[in-house]
Amino acid sequence: MGVVQPGIFTVDGTAGAILHGASYQLVTATNPAARREVVVIYATGLGPVSPQPRTGAPAPNSEPLSRTPSSPAVTVGGINVEVLFSGLAPGFVGLYQVNVRIPADAPPGSAPVVMTLAGVSSKPATVFIAGP
Repeated sequence: MGVVQPGIFTVDGTAGAILHGASYQLVTATNPAARREVVVIYATGLGPVSPQPRTGAPAPNSEPLSRTPSSPAVTVGGINVEVLFSGLAPGFVGLYQVNVRIPADAPPGSAPVVMTLAGVSSKPATVFIAGP
């Protein structure tokens, strides 16, 4: 695997650039993610993908999607989460997306999200999770 330096994009330096998987609306304190919901995390530094788009070309919008050879480990509030997709965001140039399912036992309120790949961890970003 090439050099990786995972990073989670934020909207304000703290809150993660994390979208609801069904609506693509931003996850916020007033629009939190539900437990068991799939969310989309926008990231950088996840290394090579296959197939590799031409330099400067957007990632494909259909199969085969540009996937990372290994999925990062992702935690929400210290809990390991299910990673459903890791690769380039379809239609974007150089933007990674990682789709994860918020765990059923995730803590309500704000929780740190950390992404780790090849032993390198991102800075934590915040995700907002609805209460019970």
